[in-house]
Amino acid sequence: MPDLSAIGDLSDPVRAVSQYKIDLWQTEQGLPLNTVQALLQSRDGGLWIGTGGGLARFDGKRFVSFDAARAPDVASQPVFALLEDRRGRLWIGHPNGVTVYEHGRFSPAVTKAQAGGRRIWSLVEDKTGAIWAAGDGGLVRWQDGAVKVFGAADGLPAARLRSAVFDTAGTLWIGTTGAGLFAMTPDGKFKVFDPAGGFPHAQVRFVIADPAGGIWAATAGGGLVRMPGLDPSAMRVYTTADGLPSDHLTALARDARGDLWVGSWGAGVSRFREGRFSTISSGSGPGSGLAGGQIWSLMADREGSIWVGTWVDGLNRLRNRAFTVLGTPEGLSHDNVRSVLAARDGAVWAATSGGGLNRMKDGRITTVRQADGLPTDEVSTLHEARDGTLWIGTYTAGIARRRPDGRIDTFGADSGLPGIEVRSIFEDRAGTLWVGTRSALARFNGHGFDVVTAPGLPKEGVAAILQDRAGTLWFGTTGQGLVRWLDGQARQFTTADGLLSDWIMALKEDARGELWIGTNGEGINRLKDGRIGAIKPADGLWDGLSQVFLEDRAGHFWITCNRGFYRVARDDLDAFLEGRLKQVRSVGFGPGDTLRATSFAGNLQAAGAVDARGRVWLPSSAGLVVVDPERLPGGGEPPTVRIEQIKVDGETLALDGQPLVLPPGPVALSVSLAASTLREADRVRFRFWMEGLSRGWTDVGNDRELTFPALSHGQYKLRLAVSGDGQRWRESDMPLPVTVRPRFHETGWFHLLVAVGAIGFFAGAVMFRMRQLRARHIEMERLVAQRTEELRQANEHLKQLSFLDAVTGLPNRRRFNEAADEEWRRARRTGSSLALVIADVDAFKRYNDQMGHLKGDECLGAVGAVLGASIGRAGDLAARYGGEEFVVLLPGADRDAALKVAESVRSGIESLAMPHPNSPVGPVVTISLGVAACIPSDECTLESLISQADEALYVAKREGRNQVR
Repeated sequence: MPDLSAIGDLSDPVRAVSQYKIDLWQTEQGLPLNTVQALLQSRDGGLWIGTGGGLARFDGKRFVSFDAARAPDVASQPVFALLEDRRGRLWIGHPNGVTVYEHGRFSPAVTKAQAGGRRIWSLVEDKTGAIWAAGDGGLVRWQDGAVKVFGAADGLPAARLRSAVFDTAGTLWIGTTGAGLFAMTPDGKFKVFDPAGGFPHAQVRFVIADPAGGIWAATAGGGLVRMPGLDPSAMRVYTTADGLPSDHLTALARDARGDLWVGSWGAGVSRFREGRFSTISSGSGPGSGLAGGQIWSLMADREGSIWVGTWVDGLNRLRNRAFTVLGTPEGLSHDNVRSVLAARDGAVWAATSGGGLNRMKDGRITTVRQADGLPTDEVSTLHEARDGTLWIGTYTAGIARRRPDGRIDTFGADSGLPGIEVRSIFEDRAGTLWVGTRSALARFNGHGFDVVTAPGLPKEGVAAILQDRAGTLWFGTTGQGLVRWLDGQARQFTTADGLLSDWIMALKEDARGELWIGTNGEGINRLKDGRIGAIKPADGLWDGLSQVFLEDRAGHFWITCNRGFYRVARDDLDAFLEGRLKQVRSVGFGPGDTLRATSFAGNLQAAGAVDARGRVWLPSSAGLVVVDPERLPGGGEPPTVRIEQIKVDGETLALDGQPLVLPPGPVALSVSLAASTLREADRVRFRFWMEGLSRGWTDVGNDRELTFPALSHGQYKLRLAVSGDGQRWRESDMPLPVTVRPRFHETGWFHLLVAVGAIGFFAGAVMFRMRQLRARHIEMERLVAQRTEELRQANEHLKQLSFLDAVTGLPNRRRFNEAADEEWRRARRTGSSLALVIADVDAFKRYNDQMGHLKGDECLGAVGAVLGASIGRAGDLAARYGGEEFVVLLPGADRDAALKVAESVRSGIESLAMPHPNSPVGPVVTISLGVAACIPSDECTLESLISQADEALYVAKREGRNQVR
């Protein structure tokens, strides 16, 4: 019986390591080098990264590196240590000593000679503001510009130092390369802890202070050491026997909760919490997914994320999921959850397609499967009757009834069901149980089922059933619109009556008696007082698909689709339909919100639930998503905004906090923006107001680059603001004053000379005309800027729409063609490999002909979900190529790596166990894949790579299908 206690409160996802989303950045995304040796978050929220190829700064979206012209000592040099002192200065340790970065300028602080000609590994500040540097050449102290080098004469036991930290008592602890651990007391005396004295290892890779006193030390073979003070008898050593994945440790970090994070060499990163170690490693499966197991650096940022620098695999981020996700890593029997039910006894039931039923209560998960009496493990939907009976619909075996005492009865075609694929179950107020199947509508007679037929009743699948407060029954159908059943008479509503679609996915009656109708991609309808109103994506809905309607305590609807889910206020929908609001405001949650999958269950009754605590439960293809409406991403106070970089006519200026004074003439000004959040970098929006140029705020969305192509001379003031949700904004405390100096003929002196040399009439006329031209020029620039921004936003929206495949939710062929061309050119420049996988669903036409187009679309959606889940690196792309063909683009991957991805996809499709009775391969849906990889050259083109992968696909199909070639 799986235990959910490791996750704890489902509203608080920062418990089990499986709840962390892993993001990855490598050189393809702008990282100078994939060797990440030092990490630091500065007080303004930016992330500083020391790599084997130089220094970089990251704002959650973009990397800024520093060339030799700006940073001669650190450009392209390995950076091993970073420190921000109490004045906000950045200290940088490298092979040439120590450099300080302040107000956009780099200057040397410790020379190479003072550092002993060796690299600096660690930097730390003491209580007086002095900076201590430990490296392969010894120990150095910088104070007020004076440098002191400590050596044997000062009592330093050895010179090869690796890490340094001050504890709460003011003792300086130093980890060494080969001489154990040193402690330098405030009076300057050294104490040595080495193997001869019982210390577990001579090489100490990292030391970190403990708020309770003393330090923790990571050794290169002796495990993790806790030193509460200078008494060696109080030392505690943790090794693999205590749950560590390795005794060869490399880095330490402490997060805001007080948990200790431990990096290892070859075994990933571990969290030490409440006396237990939990590990995330490289590879696949639960507790894995990290890019690279050789950990070089660790850092916990102020938003709870853990940053992991690797030896050669780039930069990972372990990010707290915005929402709790419950899947197989947490103990569910299957990830593909189709329906969820919040029962009256406080339990939550989850129906899975392939794993039977899961019951969650009191922190425990119990499973009911075919071996326990279910007719099949392919469960589609659930309904709890008023007497506590649980009715269970299936995809392949009709319906089951689980009595309160646990006994299970089954009902199939021999019990009168018109079809064995059950989509909806509903008990009306009279106690009659209605069942919607793919074939027709039925109701329970106490022993079996009777088919319900009458003029106007659905002849196809019934996906949703609802009884309103007046007692009227409503049926949502898959193609015949909405059907009302009253007093034995049926009335059909279709697009001719105002419905946006005849394919109805969900029905909801709100507290006011209004009926809300979710459609298959066109938007939402409301039926009120006999009138049908419509709200479409163009009216502000985040998506047109409405697979479930759930209402929280605050009056918000929660609606799922195939790219995530969104929230919209019911009052906003009413206000829009009644003409009191021009645009609906909806907030979407998609891939950037750390979901494991964005494809959610739909076309089924009970595809979502709200429990007694107000939490929203949403079933997806990768587990249950649990949403606490009171704790949402982007909530709380908006982040702060800062200027990351300023360029004038293409030249970068130093950020010294002074007013910006620009040279005469039309000047091209570019301002790069950043927000103080790294976790929500994808969600933030920016706006600006250039006083003196425009008359108000301009919203630029997530665009972080402001460009003013030709500022004329004058005085301006750049005001900036940022928002986490697009509604609440925070303006920067200090606007940026901008002055463009006039050219000589634009100065007052020139005008005075002209006035002196000409008669007053002509001088006055000239000055009047100049004012007119200036006002017209400013207005024209404002209009051009406004129209340009409107056009850019419209084009960006259309581009996003044109890149999405509606059936699978994956990028379409157009997006693939664009991405393939970009990655091909990048691989050609860098000489790196590019791999391609082309996949084809085996005998899909037979499947479509036998199972129907709806089932075919569901099959393609399931295949697309597996393909989307197979890619883990930024830059990888899974797309629908056409029909039943898919492609996976793998930049930087060679043939072997691509074969592993392809085999993972093949086995993943097969493990879905989607029935395919007419397949020549086997009883379930399978897929054949062709793989090709090459390093681009004149001989090996993108077209030839596609042709090779396509040929490999056909070889796989000729040789029996369900294989990778």
